[in-house]
Amino acid sequence: MSQFNHPYCCWICGNEVDLKTCKIDECGLAVHEDCYAVKVAFATEAMRLKTRKPAHRVRHVVDPNVALQKARPSTP
Repeated sequence: MSQFNHPYCCWICGNEVDLKTCKIDECGLAVHEDCYAVKVAFATEAMRLKTRKPAHRVRHVVDPNVALQKARPSTP
């Protein structure tokens, strides 16, 4: 056994990884498969929201008296 027995850690969550079952990311670092999947999902969603065009809101002018008449239940 080597005197330099350093455990490898997932750079996303910081927990120790087993080198036999871990995955390697695009930078060559050890990661848990689940941690990497969540990271990619968040990055994808963040990019989608960043590039999304803002919605145009349509404002309708409503007469408050008309709205109140529709909201009240009819009385016999």
